[in-house]
Amino acid sequence: MLPLNTLRWPLIALYMLLALSYIEVAGQKSVLVKGKIINEFTKEPIPFSSIQWKKSRFGISTDSVGAFQLKNTQFESDTLIISYVGFEPLYYPFDSRKDTGFLLIQLSKQLVTGGVEVKSKFNKGLRWWKNIIAHKAENNPYKYSQYACELYNKVELDLNNVNRNSFENIRILKPFAFLLDNIDSITEQRPFLPVYMTETLSDYYYSNDPTKIREEVKAVQMNGIKNETVIQFIGGVNQKVNMYQDFMKIFGKEFISPINLAADNYYNFKGADTQIIKGEKYFHLLFTPKRDGENTFSGDCWIHSTSWAIQKITLNLSPTADINFVNRMSIIQEFERMPNEQWIFAKDKMIVDLSPFKKDKFTFIARKTATYRNVRLDAEEIENALAKNNKNEESIVLEQASKKDAAYWLNNRHEILNANEQKIFKMIDTLRTVPVFKKYISNLEFLVDGYKKFGKVEIGPWFKWISGNELEGMRLRFDLGTTDKFSKRLRLNGYLAYGTNDDRFKSRLAVNYRFPEKSGWSFLLSYNNDLDNGRVRFMEEDITIDNIFSQILRRSGIPQKFLGIMELRAAVTKEWTSGLSSTYSITRSDYETYSPLPKRILIRNGNTDPLINSELMLRFRYAPGERKVVTHRKAIRLKTAAPIMELRMAQGINGLLNGEYTYTKVHVGISQQFRIPRFGKITYNAYAGKIYGDSIPFMLLELHPGNEFYMYNKNGFNLMNRFEYFSDQYIGFQIEHNIEKKLLNLLPFMRKSRIRQFWTLKGVYGDMERQNKKFNRTEFGPYQLRALNTHTYLEYGTGFDNIFGFFRIDFLWRKAPPYPQGFSPTRIQPVQNFGVFGSVRLQF
Repeated sequence: MLPLNTLRWPLIALYMLLALSYIEVAGQKSVLVKGKIINEFTKEPIPFSSIQWKKSRFGISTDSVGAFQLKNTQFESDTLIISYVGFEPLYYPFDSRKDTGFLLIQLSKQLVTGGVEVKSKFNKGLRWWKNIIAHKAENNPYKYSQYACELYNKVELDLNNVNRNSFENIRILKPFAFLLDNIDSITEQRPFLPVYMTETLSDYYYSNDPTKIREEVKAVQMNGIKNETVIQFIGGVNQKVNMYQDFMKIFGKEFISPINLAADNYYNFKGADTQIIKGEKYFHLLFTPKRDGENTFSGDCWIHSTSWAIQKITLNLSPTADINFVNRMSIIQEFERMPNEQWIFAKDKMIVDLSPFKKDKFTFIARKTATYRNVRLDAEEIENALAKNNKNEESIVLEQASKKDAAYWLNNRHEILNANEQKIFKMIDTLRTVPVFKKYISNLEFLVDGYKKFGKVEIGPWFKWISGNELEGMRLRFDLGTTDKFSKRLRLNGYLAYGTNDDRFKSRLAVNYRFPEKSGWSFLLSYNNDLDNGRVRFMEEDITIDNIFSQILRRSGIPQKFLGIMELRAAVTKEWTSGLSSTYSITRSDYETYSPLPKRILIRNGNTDPLINSELMLRFRYAPGERKVVTHRKAIRLKTAAPIMELRMAQGINGLLNGEYTYTKVHVGISQQFRIPRFGKITYNAYAGKIYGDSIPFMLLELHPGNEFYMYNKNGFNLMNRFEYFSDQYIGFQIEHNIEKKLLNLLPFMRKSRIRQFWTLKGVYGDMERQNKKFNRTEFGPYQLRALNTHTYLEYGTGFDNIFGFFRIDFLWRKAPPYPQGFSPTRIQPVQNFGVFGSVRLQF
């Protein structure tokens, strides 16, 4: 046997070897597992969620920003179980040998359809909600009549459901394969490609009596694919949402707020738990819809325990809500207390998953974030800033705003950019170097918009190049105009058309000049020598025959009727403040009539001279709160909820520019589109007019707009023929009530359908002076030009829209004045008392 001291050194060496081996293994296995839990859709952190080991059976809760530091499991492989109220539990496989970095774990939102079940007799969630309502007025962050702040806005657009294999196999997309390197692959289930982002930093001033807004943009940068159609499509995310209102308008639709005074009729409430955040107690309240098919949300909010103010709220769109193209939508709002203990807005975030096609195809995710800093209530500062406005709502981009460098943005943006947002900057620089990209965008715009640009000029629209009618036969037309590369203020445009049957050329030339924006002035000079093509004066949205689709949509059995017009017009328009605009114009028109309308020689009692009229017109339009998107070609008016009023006054002057008629016209009108809480949308238009003068030809009287197409015309009478009724004094109305799904939801099988219902009613009462009746031979011979003779023409109907998301169908009935004794409908003016009409509408 060896002596003990002989074995001592080998034993010591063995112990040291074992210790080093243990240290090595322990070193490979981290003491703590660190990470963060976020919402898969919104990318927002999920605070106070539960995370635990399945095998080791211990865990913790995340902190107020969703972060955690969890003691490692003693097993080499284990499963993390992450759960949070309202989310699907997530089982996350964990391997201690591989998962050594920071874990970013995403929870998917659970689709709750049955609501929150409350088993106890005492519902603390409902009690919390009642306390919120009791203190709603005092805690409303939007109650201030004036405020100013520094506003940071960020809008991002991502292409969702990007499949790498499919992308690479599509031939036209192969040149852009490098974009796939920018795909976000944090989650393999929903990879997305960031393609657009814009951010602005501005000083913002607001006053609500009357509503005035001034935004001074001091820094702006736009990066990514700048396609106007796509950006307009996501325009709904650029709206302010106030969840303290009983009803919130989002994408033109009305949603019931969970803090509506009657929200307990629409929502189930449940008190989840209580947490201490920064030394103060907060209650966690959950809410879900009571019924399917209503415009409601599911979500949660954190309530300050002493003031009963909401510190943060998350609203997730109900999957059965009545809204088009939106697969998912989340709205997050955060508020903070000011030194005076009052609550003010701190952050708004909206995330929308938009799908113009099927849900499993490419979709767009639009993300809009707004943060507010340095909120001030100083009345004098705000009033001085708003006094600079030329109109009630004005956004000014300061000089050098688009030239801020990266260092400026790094120091001044309210939030740092994440990895996806930083990729957009690099991606767009690369994209601009690919010539085929510009070609694809140009061809797409030509197909959708109709115009093709060639530097300083453009041609189109292509759908007017070839058409046809009974008078001209085949009609060929070519348009040419200037682009903003020629001039940003001056636009020249025109067309030349030719009819193969009548062997005549027609044409138009126009010059439009916009003075600097602050002045609000614009000028138009135009020359037209063409057929009227079905257009009625001041009806810019009329369906005309001058396009390739017109003959397909025409109602059969109705002869086409034309006026030939050679017109010279000059007009000046001034856009005033507060939504007021005025137009001053002078027009000289030379008319020709074609069968089956009365011949010009008949109207002039055998005189073969031209029928010439000269007119001065003054038009006022008042549209408070209306906004416009001004392009080089036209201005697109965005609808406002306020009434729009119009006044037109015109004077015909005998002897001016060889004009032959003297008369005075007065026309007034009011129109509006507004929503009724829970009962849909109402659109109405009421108007009246009077023409003072004798022996005025029918084309200068009020021609009540008919429609000879199967396409529904919202501005006209769809069962009335063109040139069927005239008046020199009239009063009329149009009203449509879209009740959406209010009645259809009573049918259980329709609750998940997106089809909406509406009813319409249109009418006009009119008369004509005896001298004008005699002069125009109304109700005489084959022409059948009719006066209403103190009767009312009515059209009423119902129908369904939002069929497959785009289509609308109208069922209409007509009630017309009786024919005079001895007269009846003829071939020229056949009568149809019932009709079915279709149309296409893009709406949310």
